[in-house]
Amino acid sequence: MTAKYKTPFLVVGAIFVIWGIFGLVDIGNVPYAGYNTDPNNTVIRVEQGSPAEAAGLRVGDRIASINGVSVEDTPALTRMPRPRIGETRTLAIEESAETVLAAGEEGPVTREVAITYAGQSGKNTALTWAGFIIGLCFVGFGLWAYTRTPSRSSMLLAITGLCLALAFLGGPYIGSYALRTIIGAVVLVLIVLGFATLLHCLMEFPRAKAILGTTHITKLLYAPAVLMALFFLWLIIFEPRGTSTLNAVANVLVGIFVVGYFGLALWALIHSFVRATPDERSKFGLNMMLAGVLIGLLPLTIASLIAIFAPAVILPGADFYFLTMVLIPITMALAVMKSEAAPAPEPAPLM
Repeated sequence: MTAKYKTPFLVVGAIFVIWGIFGLVDIGNVPYAGYNTDPNNTVIRVEQGSPAEAAGLRVGDRIASINGVSVEDTPALTRMPRPRIGETRTLAIEESAETVLAAGEEGPVTREVAITYAGQSGKNTALTWAGFIIGLCFVGFGLWAYTRTPSRSSMLLAITGLCLALAFLGGPYIGSYALRTIIGAVVLVLIVLGFATLLHCLMEFPRAKAILGTTHITKLLYAPAVLMALFFLWLIIFEPRGTSTLNAVANVLVGIFVVGYFGLALWALIHSFVRATPDERSKFGLNMMLAGVLIGLLPLTIASLIAIFAPAVILPGADFYFLTMVLIPITMALAVMKSEAAPAPEPAPLM
């Protein structure tokens, strides 16, 4: 039964890879400003040598508007076209409290910062290429395992690879707001689904957990992903005002979602590893898989956990954390194919 999806999966994989290639072609048009903000639109990082630094943007500044459009005006902001390289946009800034006190001012102090967008930095270009390669690994290794050894585990791995690959295969900019919104919504829903299928795969591999035989457990497994997808769709369709409160709530929900699914995925794998005998760990590739998934998921899981409680904190080297995820599709695919060549294990108890 599971082998019948080979052709559709291969077609979808090819479409996703082509989408990613178009994104690489477009990289020369992607603008670069060089700053990050927290859910309150307060600047928490300004990269050295960036257009933001050259314009005088400082950590602690709160952005109130962009080209006269309030940062809380979601409909207007989402309809603004992507900045062109060389284009200048004016940010209305509320000074940080420390700056106001140092200047001896009693109330909020505002100023304007004109940022002229540049082309992507060498670091960002390299990270884009790295993301594309990781996306290829998610697509390629997942489909490789499924086409070589069709099974429930390899099918779930292929679906996981296709869905999570979209988080790395950034496509080209779409000028049409309607089309851009539709594609963005579809991509977001598929990425969210990928978190659930990753957990499901690790619940099935190398032997199905007994809890999977519980009534409605599969629905419960996917319920948080469905709810998160519905939340994102609500944000996209109804475009509520982007207040600091809504941004903070969204930040917490995303953090809980990532930590929850990644944490449970790690638990499922560690549980399988602990329950397996040394011989089973070797036969089913659990040693390799555990190392790959731990290294792949822990940095982003920890970063997401910190983001829940301290969204203004910039972790050292945070831009590179996602690179470890390349080990996930590689080690999982090799383990799944190795396990299919080994004798089938007995069903595993939950505890």
